[in-house]
Amino acid sequence: MSEENFKDSSSKRHLFIAILAMFGAPLLPMLAGWFTVLAN
Repeated sequence: MSEENFKDSSSKRHLFIAILAMFGAPLLPMLAGWFTVLAN
């Protein structure tokens, strides 16, 4: 990967979204479970 490509803002945004999805996907069911537990 060239450094010029990494400095591109859209490239950083895609990287951030990928990391966010990687951590967010396992957390979403856990959060949903907590909401259902707290709601009942």
